[in-house]
Amino acid sequence: MGDRQHGEVEDYTNAFLWMFYLILVCALVMIWGIWGYALALSVCAALHWGIKRLHRHRARVEADWDARVAAALDRARDR
Repeated sequence: MGDRQHGEVEDYTNAFLWMFYLILVCALVMIWGIWGYALALSVCAALHWGIKRLHRHRARVEADWDARVAAALDRARDR
């Protein structure tokens, strides 16, 4: 067993660096996706809140207008 000659081992440095680069890129894309999802979710929640608030305001204004029109029609009928 001691008479076998061992040659040089292959240099896997470039392969290791390329795989490390791919894993790093995948990790950064995943972090970017998670952060982007959280940001998109918060923007959508803010838009939903704003649209809901606008709808309530417009409904209140329309109800006030309908009440004024009904009061004016009642006054006109009473004359």
